[in-house]
Amino acid sequence: MTILGVDLGYGDTKVVTENNKKSKFPSRWSPAEARDWGLGGNVPVLSINGGDSFMFGDDATGSNIREPQGDGRLTDPNAMQLLAGALWKSGIGKKTQNADIVLSSGTQLGSFDKEVKEASKLLEGMEIELQDASGDKQKFKISKLVMRPQGVGAAIYLLNQGLIKKQYGNAVIIDIGYKTTDVLTINLRNLEPITAESFSIEAGVGDVVSGMSKSISRETGFVVPADVARDAIGEKVTFKQQEIGGSEVSGPLLDSLAQKIVDEMRENLRDNLERITSLIPVGGGSILIGDKLEQLAPGYLVKVPPEDMQFANVLGYSIAASENK
Repeated sequence: MTILGVDLGYGDTKVVTENNKKSKFPSRWSPAEARDWGLGGNVPVLSINGGDSFMFGDDATGSNIREPQGDGRLTDPNAMQLLAGALWKSGIGKKTQNADIVLSSGTQLGSFDKEVKEASKLLEGMEIELQDASGDKQKFKISKLVMRPQGVGAAIYLLNQGLIKKQYGNAVIIDIGYKTTDVLTINLRNLEPITAESFSIEAGVGDVVSGMSKSISRETGFVVPADVARDAIGEKVTFKQQEIGGSEVSGPLLDSLAQKIVDEMRENLRDNLERITSLIPVGGGSILIGDKLEQLAPGYLVKVPPEDMQFANVLGYSIAASENK
């Protein structure tokens, strides 16, 4: 069986294969006509088990975009196309008649038990045939589902990489996602999560995207779609023949997000902030504001390799699956 790690995030879907090949794409899809026009393009237009065709990720554009919004990521009605996109990008199943998959994934700590039950019922034993517009196929069978809570996945990765170890104090893993920021506190003496000091903050990169849309709208007079606003966080982009966004617009919004996370963590952890000996930002948002959180424990910020920041959870899910294969 082949292990495939998948994290269906609100912002991006992350994929990790057994050979540690990593890829990601925006968590959106749209219906599409499956025709090969002979233009030489390489946009995958897929169908699942002979059903309706769709495009996913960056290629999904227009007014009919679907984005799963529920907390039950794997069981959301609009999530199957994202899972199919992850399977397709993995490259698994091209050279075999029916690739046998151990799917490793995760969900929020608060909804974990419910999601594991529902996702296992839905996915274990499922057979999937994907076909693109040119007729190429990939076939899969999901034989087993291995899940861990968000944050716990990142902790497994950190332990595996030696970035945290048994010692005095607490490690606080701050998973800055699109919709929420999940905080997991671990007692480093026994490597056990401290449930009372683990929580979710209703703030994430999506707040910056929304702020970018509003700011650009005030400046230009036109409404910017979320995908354009998101692209404009790091650099200026062209929309309606105008250059919009960039760091001068996103900078104050990123500072505001970082401060909100800092304030809520101080409120939730209170005196236990003094026990932190490892402060570890992960997730896509950590690339943007991770360094701004060091004020919570000056000198104790643990830096995850940049190429793994957004993949820390899904890498941990895959490690967990390899130990339970």
